[in-house]
Amino acid sequence: MFTARLEIRLPDEGDRERFVQLFRDSAFMVFSGGVLDDEAANLRFDQMLERAAEISFAKQPVIERSSGTVIGYSGVDRFEFEGESRLEYGYRLVPGARGRGYATEAGLAVLAAAADTYQGEVLAFIDPANHLSRNVLRKLGFRFWKNVSWEGGPTDFYRLDIA
Repeated sequence: MFTARLEIRLPDEGDRERFVQLFRDSAFMVFSGGVLDDEAANLRFDQMLERAAEISFAKQPVIERSSGTVIGYSGVDRFEFEGESRLEYGYRLVPGARGRGYATEAGLAVLAAAADTYQGEVLAFIDPANHLSRNVLRKLGFRFWKNVSWEGGPTDFYRLDIA
């Protein structure tokens, strides 16, 4: 799919090198629990490919059209929460692409595509200190749900119902 400034598409094997590089970059992985080693970065990319084969709005490359560069990802993944398999929306951008509206632009496109094939709840979770992501989630229509201790620290959960 295309927006005014971005291309968002499902990942393919040709994206592996770029994503492994990004998953190993501390600036890209801020608010994520840290960088991954080569093995973990490759496994994470494998998971992106697996989820993309299952869900059309899974986490996928966000490409800046003017440069042709993969600047991050946007989309959903599955995770276990409160004893249930849930969909989690997430995004991550390289530092140079932050603050330019790309996260909102990509998220709106991905979630609009999701509405074509999915009805139900999508969760998003962020570090409470990540005020910029909170603003992005609100622009995408997510609403604060609750704060819980998750993976070693306080985490704000947001909900979006896709109808």
